[in-house]
Amino acid sequence: MKNTLFIEAVKSIYPISKQIQKELDKRLKRKSGKAGDLIVKIGEVNDTLYFIESGMVRSYYFKEENENEEKIEVTSWIINEFNFIYIPHSFISQTSSLEAVELLEDSEFICLKHKDLYELYNTFPEANYVGRILTEISLIMYDERVRFLRMMSAQKRHEIFQTSYPEIYERAPLKYIASFLGLTPETLSRVRSKKSK
Repeated sequence: MKNTLFIEAVKSIYPISKQIQKELDKRLKRKSGKAGDLIVKIGEVNDTLYFIESGMVRSYYFKEENENEEKIEVTSWIINEFNFIYIPHSFISQTSSLEAVELLEDSEFICLKHKDLYELYNTFPEANYVGRILTEISLIMYDERVRFLRMMSAQKRHEIFQTSYPEIYERAPLKYIASFLGLTPETLSRVRSKKSK
């Protein structure tokens, strides 16, 4: 099988049969992109489930900041290798995305189209279990972001992010980490310098 990493990641969620592994492998495609590329654009339907073989990506949206309708960019999440990515509200319902997914580094993916995933759901009951777990993982990720912003101080958000995601902390641009944490880059720099003292 040419898409071993994707299949191994699925098997780590649930031990799928050899038959579903073969059917899944037939439907998987490879894709690569350069830093700065958008693999999901705001206003387009996210019709692909991505698995990152190498690289790092982030999701972002725009929020109105004031009555002048100025919009600021907000990072929803940052993810690196060996993770699945999709925009749940767009992928599940096949409606226009309110978020974009941008490559932060040159990246390589294994991809599964929405229609192919649903064919697998209809043919193999265990595929539904895997889909449910992937949806739960996304729900937890979004819930974590809400808790970060509502319940923790800037210092605590920084500490938890640095401890939980050390590789992303080292590789991702500071402005995107700050945006994810709900801080300005200047505030994050102050928090980081306090911690190093």
